[in-house]
Amino acid sequence: MIKSKLIILTVALGFASVSLPSYAGDKLYTVTNGKELDAESYKGFKLYRNWCARCHGTYGQGLVGPNLADSLNVISKEDFFKTVEHGKAGSIGSMPAWKKNVKVMDGMDQLYAYLKARADGAIGEVKPKKAK
Repeated sequence: MIKSKLIILTVALGFASVSLPSYAGDKLYTVTNGKELDAESYKGFKLYRNWCARCHGTYGQGLVGPNLADSLNVISKEDFFKTVEHGKAGSIGSMPAWKKNVKVMDGMDQLYAYLKARADGAIGEVKPKKAK
């Protein structure tokens, strides 16, 4: 009886470890030579430049809107997505909701990857290039 339970437990654990994906090694972005971004993160930079920079600064350093390079070290990815989609009212100003902008909503992961690279210090306040 104990032997059969041990075998079942061993098989179940082995099956679980094989069937469950591991995301620990996945990176949101890749930066090479200090300013070259992978293709997806570079698309995020282009989205940022076109839709976000007028309030948050050329490279996320903050202007009318907060410094996103700092903010992404404080808020979760889910909070970031929620704020971009639904907007947010603050004590000084407000962030508009972008849920009707298909380009922004479709590129949210790319946008987050670029800003996370800035927040992590992987890329500085420089105009990034697309890695080859």
